[in-house]
Amino acid sequence: MAKEKKQSEKRFTFENKDYVIKPANAEASIEAQKVYNKAFKKAIEDGAILKKSLEDHMRRQGLWDDDKQLEYERLLKHSADIEYKIKIGFYKKASQLREKSIELKKLRNELSSLLMVRNSMDSNTADGQADNERFFYLITACVYDYETQKPLYSSLQEYLDKADDPLAIKCATEFAAFAYDLDEKFEDKLIENKLLKRLGLLNDKNQLINKEGHRVDVDGNLIDADGARIDKDGNRIDINNNPLIDDDVIDTLEFEDDLDSVLSVVGESSDSKPKKKRKSTTSEDEIETVE
Repeated sequence: MAKEKKQSEKRFTFENKDYVIKPANAEASIEAQKVYNKAFKKAIEDGAILKKSLEDHMRRQGLWDDDKQLEYERLLKHSADIEYKIKIGFYKKASQLREKSIELKKLRNELSSLLMVRNSMDSNTADGQADNERFFYLITACVYDYETQKPLYSSLQEYLDKADDPLAIKCATEFAAFAYDLDEKFEDKLIENKLLKRLGLLNDKNQLINKEGHRVDVDGNLIDADGARIDKDGNRIDINNNPLIDDDVIDTLEFEDDLDSVLSVVGESSDSKPKKKRKSTTSEDEIETVE
């Protein structure tokens, strides 16, 4: 986890109610370390690996190998090269700058996808599990109801029981930004976003737009507020630019039911093979039989 930063109180609002985050005092810090130690010990006893052994473990499981490592390094080098060329003015046309900015976005997405498994497994290490428990405890020790000035959660268990509630998720997000000095507007500082905004191709929510201000995807296709592809009239379309049709239309499709006749023809075809004839000698008279 990132290094904690001491700072003054932080106030935030959720559903028209105010809350405040206060720095952890000495007692809370000591208790948080106890929570960490207890969680770490339990994780080790349960067979969790250490963070320093994560890469070796992933390699044994086939989740990481030399090819993935090389691809990771290639993506890093490629993105760094584009950033450098943008900064020194290598690209002289707005179309080139747009193209390279979009390419940077795609490269960052590829990097995120490549590291997704690695990052998810990191939280499952003994260190990661202990870090999470300490983090959750500090939420209970530092987040207060602004009006009553009382802790929002009475215990770690109460927070864990409500961890999936929207308020608990909001508290975790706000506390992480407070405790670890996370930049809530880090996307604004990405070179590709700065450049696209200067070109008028990114809105205030860091969403791609065209020159007319309509939202588009990284390939320039029009999209709606949900990110679905649309035509110029705002109708949703598929990847082949065909209008999207509700699946319920299957219930009202009109068609001629000719299956019986088709199957009948097929059946006749399979039974209409020429029949072989042979002569039987079981009798003095020749009797023609059919197999």
